[in-house]
Amino acid sequence: MAELDATDIEILQLLLEDARRPYREIADAVGLSPPSVSNRVERLQDLGIVRRFTVELDQTQLARADETLLVLDVQPSNAETIRTQLASVDGVEHVFQTVESRVVVKALLNASDVHELITDTLDEAAIEDYEVESVLHSSWQPQLRSGNIGIQCTICGNHIDGDGETVEVGSGDTYHVCCSSCAEEIVEQYESLQEAANE
Repeated sequence: MAELDATDIEILQLLLEDARRPYREIADAVGLSPPSVSNRVERLQDLGIVRRFTVELDQTQLARADETLLVLDVQPSNAETIRTQLASVDGVEHVFQTVESRVVVKALLNASDVHELITDTLDEAAIEDYEVESVLHSSWQPQLRSGNIGIQCTICGNHIDGDGETVEVGSGDTYHVCCSSCAEEIVEQYESLQEAANE
């Protein structure tokens, strides 16, 4: 089932506060058994809502590199490729792709490393312009938005009722959609992008 209930939301909130919180403690808080909590977390992972458990480090305490914000104006057809390339670069902590075909990166890089990153790692022709700023302070506080929380269809944005449909495309990415026509649409979009990339 793809729908989220109040218990799922409470489990997510507890994990956001402390991802190392034991299932027994979560179970006590939500009124379930630890195995039931484990099953729900696995389901949340299968749905792609919980992607991974990680440790948040202050890298500036460990490295001799500056926190840098890099904003790239990218040709729309290359934005996804640039975002993917940047996500695999050492020192890159966060990568965002906007609807305006900008790619925003927060990384631990010295000023000299930024030029090398753009010229040696990325396709310079795909980058129309870029800005580099040194970060003075940063914080990262993921939160659940308030209100009606549910899984949205990747294509039309409608709320997914019941199980919906799950589509896995050739890249291995999984998408949750509300109906068979949206499932067909996501496959068509993926195939179209693949054809454009192969030209």
